[in-house]
Amino acid sequence: MKWRAGVLLLLVCEAAAAQNLVVNPGFEQYHKCPGSFTSNSTGEIAPGWTSPSTGTPDMFHMCSLGEAGVPTNWAGYSKAYIGSGYAGIYCYLIRPNKEYREYLQTELTTPLEAGGEYYVEFYFKLSSNSRYSIDRIGFLLSDSNYLMADDGVFPVPATYERINRTIYSRATGLWTRFAYTHIAKGGEKYLTIGNFSNSSKTRSQYITNSQATEPMLARAAYFYIDEVKVIKTGGSAPPVLTGYPELKPNEDYVLKNIQFKYNDYTLLEPSFPELKKLVEVLRYHKTWKVVVSGHTDDIGSDTFNNELSLLRAGSVADYLVDQGIDPARIKTQGFGKQTPLVKGTDEASRATNRRVELRFLN
Repeated sequence: MKWRAGVLLLLVCEAAAAQNLVVNPGFEQYHKCPGSFTSNSTGEIAPGWTSPSTGTPDMFHMCSLGEAGVPTNWAGYSKAYIGSGYAGIYCYLIRPNKEYREYLQTELTTPLEAGGEYYVEFYFKLSSNSRYSIDRIGFLLSDSNYLMADDGVFPVPATYERINRTIYSRATGLWTRFAYTHIAKGGEKYLTIGNFSNSSKTRSQYITNSQATEPMLARAAYFYIDEVKVIKTGGSAPPVLTGYPELKPNEDYVLKNIQFKYNDYTLLEPSFPELKKLVEVLRYHKTWKVVVSGHTDDIGSDTFNNELSLLRAGSVADYLVDQGIDPARIKTQGFGKQTPLVKGTDEASRATNRRVELRFLN
């Protein structure tokens, strides 16, 4: 057995119907049309948005005919996710003996209510002129704003960081949704976005085919940010899995409707609705870990079935990690055909015995 190395998705209609607590969420409004790099003499980036440090986040908009335009600007080429504008921040920069970060900070329209469930979402993408890609980005919800005297790493940890196993892929340059459900302590009124980890924790990858011409981008990972939301969601009942009205730690649950290719560990499309429910469970119960166990039927050798069952459990674990679940919370194991649920060699019995089981640990 081993712990695998490898966000709560709410219904879009519910999120759309609720009130967004973020002012100027898509960076459509501006004090003046940006022309190039954004200065930080006042700390304001755009209406509703400031820099909590001496770092200088940037504003990009279609109104600009210069280096801060959309879709073409000094950091690369990108249309807005929605609308006409977006912001940009350095999330990683190589400097001798110096950590450099930029953060976006906004004051919410109302403080969060204690025990309330809030959906946090924004879209991000690596700028096409960045020479490096990194594995993480995060946010902080706090009851007070921060005014740092430098441009280093943020002085407090993130509320949540999205950490990707793959640092750079074809999808890295696409708009990617960051989504998380936050249970409020009460009084949180400020949202801050950026990389809250230092360079020793942040994994990076050099991009050989980058078109970087700006000197700082040749040593950096620069991210565009768009469409930021903090929305209070309705209903606080704990999420459950199909067939189980309640979930508890230290009990075994068969994960329903999980299907793989024949004699293979590739998940098939019908599996994903139930796997999304599992993601919701782990996002809701933030302290729970999960043991994912694979089981096969009686056909084939012990060696083949033991390996196949472990690989199938691993595929479920990989899906969870891809959805932002901390790999340290996931353990996989494979039992092959050792522990059938029912006896019998007919197809109905074998279908019952081919399964993925879960045990939650608190």
